[in-house]
Amino acid sequence: MKSSIKLTTYLNAVLVYLILFYSTSLFAETFTETFDVNLGGQLTVKTDAGSIKIETHDEATIELRVKIENQEGNEFSYRHELSNGNLTIIGEVERKRSWVRNLKVEFNLLIPENYNVELNTSGGSLSIEDLTGELNASTSGGSINIGNIVGDVKLHTSGGSINTDTVTGNLDAHTSGGSIKVTIDKQLTEDAKLTTSGGSITAYLIPDIQIDINASTSGGRVRSNFEIDGKVKKMSVRGSINGGGPKLTLKTSGGSIKIKEI
Repeated sequence: MKSSIKLTTYLNAVLVYLILFYSTSLFAETFTETFDVNLGGQLTVKTDAGSIKIETHDEATIELRVKIENQEGNEFSYRHELSNGNLTIIGEVERKRSWVRNLKVEFNLLIPENYNVELNTSGGSLSIEDLTGELNASTSGGSINIGNIVGDVKLHTSGGSINTDTVTGNLDAHTSGGSIKVTIDKQLTEDAKLTTSGGSITAYLIPDIQIDINASTSGGRVRSNFEIDGKVKKMSVRGSINGGGPKLTLKTSGGSIKIKEI
């Protein structure tokens, strides 16, 4: 009985020690900066880790807030360069190794609504508010959610869903594991692709859009609210809509495809 009590006391002591150790070794800090930029300029963010959230306003400034949390401190740093009204931000894991314990990074930016954006993160979700400008966003692991974009859009994630509000421009979206849901409210001027290796695809299009459609799934059905002049099968649709035009390709290896009118 005494040995059991001693063992319990020892384990409790070890538990208290571990809690105190990890709580005191937790590193958390938030950095904030403001930059004067030019409307219609370019924001580029490339980071080894972290989620990126972008909100917009009608001023020619960018407000940056970076929150870094980990248990060892000084493992992640960022730097920036402002040139001719364009802002570039680079985030780096300082100790190059395969695993960094409990590292959490968040980039929050408030940028001009009239601005071009290029984002690339090796791990984290991407969120972009309403924007007028070109958008190129990619992540190696996380979802992508964007608002109303007036401009051409390219989206890529290696693991997560893609959701957009209205895109007024050409669109190219791909995910290796997740669903895609997009709205296109303008006639396409170039070919567009929506592809996923595992998930459903839903595309909302303007009623008078003129496109050639190529939609296929390896595990589901293809449904269209549009009249298709071509071959319509249960798992594939190929033909023209409203006389045809640029090609819209919709492909999934596992899920349904829905083509709907706005």
